[in-house]
Amino acid sequence: MYLVTAQEMRDLESYTINQLGIPGHVLMESAGRAVVDQIVKRFPNPKRVVVLAGTGNNGGDGFVVARWLAFRGWEVDLWLIGSAVKLTSDAKLYYHACEQLLNIHHAEKESEASLQAHLMMCDVIVDAMLGIGYSGMLREPFTSIVQWINQHAESYIFAVDMPTGVEADKGHVFPVALRVDETITFNCPKWGHYLLPGSKYCGKLKVVDIGITPAGHTKALTPNARLNDPNDWNMYLGGRKQWAHKGTYGHVLIIGGAKGTLGAVAMAGEAAYRMGSGLVTLTVPESQHEALAAKVTQEMIWSWPGKDHFLPEIAEELKTAFQRYDAVVCGPGLGRFPGEVRFIKEILQTVKRPLVLDADALNILAEHPHLMQFRANDCPTILTPHPGEMARLLRITTEEVERKRAAVALQLAYQTRSVVILKGRYTIIAFPDGKRVVNTTGSPALAKAGSGDILSGIIGSLLAQEIPVESAIQIAVYIHGRLGEEVDAHSALYRDLLDHIASIRQLLEPTNSPGN
Repeated sequence: MYLVTAQEMRDLESYTINQLGIPGHVLMESAGRAVVDQIVKRFPNPKRVVVLAGTGNNGGDGFVVARWLAFRGWEVDLWLIGSAVKLTSDAKLYYHACEQLLNIHHAEKESEASLQAHLMMCDVIVDAMLGIGYSGMLREPFTSIVQWINQHAESYIFAVDMPTGVEADKGHVFPVALRVDETITFNCPKWGHYLLPGSKYCGKLKVVDIGITPAGHTKALTPNARLNDPNDWNMYLGGRKQWAHKGTYGHVLIIGGAKGTLGAVAMAGEAAYRMGSGLVTLTVPESQHEALAAKVTQEMIWSWPGKDHFLPEIAEELKTAFQRYDAVVCGPGLGRFPGEVRFIKEILQTVKRPLVLDADALNILAEHPHLMQFRANDCPTILTPHPGEMARLLRITTEEVERKRAAVALQLAYQTRSVVILKGRYTIIAFPDGKRVVNTTGSPALAKAGSGDILSGIIGSLLAQEIPVESAIQIAVYIHGRLGEEVDAHSALYRDLLDHIASIRQLLEPTNSPGN
């Protein structure tokens, strides 16, 4: 499913109206009816509802909602927020229809106390004040209405397209936004549904089809962002080949595990095996070999020259050894050490396979961004920063990262010619060609040490299995998020996450998909 900006949504509507000849008021009727369908699914028996309608097309949707709820036996209090002379032509059509059926209240003419009394008595509120047309600073009377509802109303609240006060493209909220229980949006989700702080206000999101031209119908109508959808990549999760051997599904090398951080590399290695790799090798400094050998069973261990940390020199025999691996992960438990710049430079230059950089590998790169020039353009590189690491990589604040997640992920992808996975509640995957994918799976259970190591191991495993890079990354991020949904957010340990990989992968496999 595509993810769109407000302008991309307007372009789709314009194409539908002007090229296909479907009038705007027909789309408005469909939108209102679709909202009503969702409302009555939640509340099958008629209730008392307050519909708050603005003067734009979002308000027109609200008029349709009010009319149809009245037809279905609901007790409807319809409030126009703004002047009737400012109504759009399509909204005016349904405003006049409601005049024949309902007593329309005008916020400009009636007291705040009257509106507040209606809001206190209703069971349901429908927010059709601004929708995706809002940007900038929320003004009166919307600010006061939103603040009052947030503080006092106990009704179930539906938003039409976007909660009032949430900016559709960046998720900005200034100064306030309406907190709703459910948002019903049309055709495609909008960026503001998934970006902070706006996403906190949207409640449950439902996307409904109202007859607008589908995104992607023509090249000009194809957005560069999508939601992470298993239908785009589950064909790569089919059954295993009947005559497979351990070399069939790739060999992953995981570099990390300096003194005191062996757990990170061990977790990444186990995740890689659980995700299907045939062979996994863990690389640690020589002094850590025995300690790691006592900790792991299935993974192989390759000792790197160095006592408590990695020596930066990569001898010719090590360069030859890299050719044995199908994918390399560098960073889990890597640590910081003398010679780290040369070490990362050698890794970037020498590894000709897909390379995942995580944890301290990112922190080293943040202090020495010039290192990426040593990475060949035809060698896939994947960066997996959390917001703090992203802030260091771009030399901005973590707060700025969270305010501009979609933009900064794409910025780093451009700058480094890498695929960037900006982790968070809605992880954003940005590609250097400008495409972005937003992942919707996840839970607070992933906000624990070790979660990122598991993700890196899963990514490395899928890349080693020669799944195309774009698909492998989307699979990894989606499954990683689903792992968090399967466990208790408070008490989950890394092994609880690993124990669910097999069942989630099986659920995602396409039906009737035998091995080849």
